[in-house]
Amino acid sequence: MAAGSAVAGGTAAMVVMHVDFDYFFAQCEELRRPEIKDRPVVVCVFSGRTGDSGVVSTANYVARRYGVKSGMPIRVAKARLAGVPEALLLPLDAPYYRQVSEKAMAAIKNYTDVFEYVGIDECYLDASARTGNDFDVASSLAQEIKGAVRAQAGISCSIGVAPNKMLAKVASDMHKPDGLTVTRPQDAAAFMAALEVDRIPGIGPKTRGRLAELGIRTAGDLASFDLFRLIEEFGRKNGTYMHNAARGIDDEPVAESGAGEHRQQLMRIVTLKKDAAASAEMYGELEQVCRSVHESAKAKGLAFRTVGIILILKDLESVTRSRTLKSHTASYDQLHLTARAILDGAMAEGKREVRRLGVRISDFQDSTGQGTLSDFL
Repeated sequence: MAAGSAVAGGTAAMVVMHVDFDYFFAQCEELRRPEIKDRPVVVCVFSGRTGDSGVVSTANYVARRYGVKSGMPIRVAKARLAGVPEALLLPLDAPYYRQVSEKAMAAIKNYTDVFEYVGIDECYLDASARTGNDFDVASSLAQEIKGAVRAQAGISCSIGVAPNKMLAKVASDMHKPDGLTVTRPQDAAAFMAALEVDRIPGIGPKTRGRLAELGIRTAGDLASFDLFRLIEEFGRKNGTYMHNAARGIDDEPVAESGAGEHRQQLMRIVTLKKDAAASAEMYGELEQVCRSVHESAKAKGLAFRTVGIILILKDLESVTRSRTLKSHTASYDQLHLTARAILDGAMAEGKREVRRLGVRISDFQDSTGQGTLSDFL
């Protein structure tokens, strides 16, 4: 078992979990029809043109033994399952899957400080405070979560526990199904080094092919490759991301959201020109970020009620603080003044060195007063 971002100055690393429901749609079908559990089960998105048109959405592990996988044309899946009379190709039942997901997510929320809904079958948790930044405690907590999901929703899930989101996501995929992989900060390089580069989130076949042409096949190869050459090949943003990810570094915070609410926020984060130890050193960047967020809200016709700041510290620990206003507003001045007050308060709590600064607004309403918008991005 292995892990993620480094710990500097003796500060405890974050404890982040990625929870991934195993072969979710197919598992839901097995849940309501237990007798099919040992049969190849393939959930399909049928286009309706012909009986074979469309793609595979999810296949259970029995079907995967025959080479059936997500994204495969239905006709190919049928060919691979030819001669397997017990195979089942079923249509997608989104309302039912949503019901199962909601039960599982409700169980998970009882075990976390910050919950980030990603999609119907996955979420991130920041359990740093709940575990006291202790990875042994986190391992036990993850087992409790797995048990609660099974008891309340009837399904299994795989969980990755790590000091950051990227590592947690990679870890959750290591021992599926029904897996638990705990990755500790001091083991980041060893955990990543032997993995194929496309295990890093965001690296697809095309990028993998170009990396192979450069002699890069594992994350270890990528971590030791010249950063400036990567930037030349893939651009500053992508090159830097891949280089950091290969070393287990990721400073994206777990952002609070719920099922159906994961798009109900606007957030911008910037990297400071130099680490800041006082709020006044960040006022310039704060103004720019507030203007960017405000312009996005204005373009969408949104008023907001909750303002938050995100601080990513030098040691990659994240600090989030928020304030809910008395009423909705579309005012830039109120956004800026509120964010500045929150920042001043957060920096007054103790000595901190800030690497990145972010502003987040949420709890939206149409700025014309016509009601709350449920999905705007």
